[in-house]
Amino acid sequence: MPEPSRVPEFTIAFLVHSNLPLLERTIPTTIATLTAASRRTYDLVLVIDVTQTTPLNDLLTLSTQWGFDEVRLRTRSRHTAGGDPPNNGHVNWMPGKGRYFISVEGDVVAFRSGPGDVLDMLAASFERCQDLQLATRIDDHECWQWPLADVAPPMAPGIRSVNRVASHFLVYDLPRATSHMWAAGGPPADRFYDSPERWFNYEDWLSETFAAPDGPGIGYLDDLPIAVFHCDEKVAPGASVYTQDLEVRLRVFEQRRAECVYAHDS
Repeated sequence: MPEPSRVPEFTIAFLVHSNLPLLERTIPTTIATLTAASRRTYDLVLVIDVTQTTPLNDLLTLSTQWGFDEVRLRTRSRHTAGGDPPNNGHVNWMPGKGRYFISVEGDVVAFRSGPGDVLDMLAASFERCQDLQLATRIDDHECWQWPLADVAPPMAPGIRSVNRVASHFLVYDLPRATSHMWAAGGPPADRFYDSPERWFNYEDWLSETFAAPDGPGIGYLDDLPIAVFHCDEKVAPGASVYTQDLEVRLRVFEQRRAECVYAHDS
């Protein structure tokens, strides 16, 4: 008999476009990192931002192999966000089912760095910190031009209050976060822009909207037993843009995997 329908506690959504050889590494790894042996319920959603180069049939086939519960196709024909291409997916894929929403870009990977039920720890972070609406964890932020920094005292033990997010890996308490987002007018998708010299994208709007002291705070999850990396490199030290080269991305994935070997990995 099929499992009875119920609202999952988490929606875990992956935003993808192409680069199948990389996705075949990042997505299964990240799913296992977040969900292995979890007592929390979750839905897996694959969000495909469709362009002329998207390998749609291959992604649909792989979605079954990877265990996705739902696949969403988003074209860029209408209501398209400006600026960096991933903006289009980010402004169009919320809300999800359940209370917590984890968004992961396809060229991002999460590895285990210690024991524990990751989803349960995430839920506990929001439950013990009533001010927490938006959280993140990025371990390769040292290359960012807009540096990550603490802007207020910790929101709770193990949860730093920081100045910004990257759209790579985000965790929302949906009732809390969406209420604040819409009170701020919602993402200004028609006003996003992006060039090597100047940019204002979805992640910048989130950062300005949520960071303390003007916003409720952005929680950086120091104690979560995972390490999260963007599988790419800047075109040069201090540059604002990444290579987007598949060979570079695959090499970075393998380097990060070698760095993050956890004793209980199978």
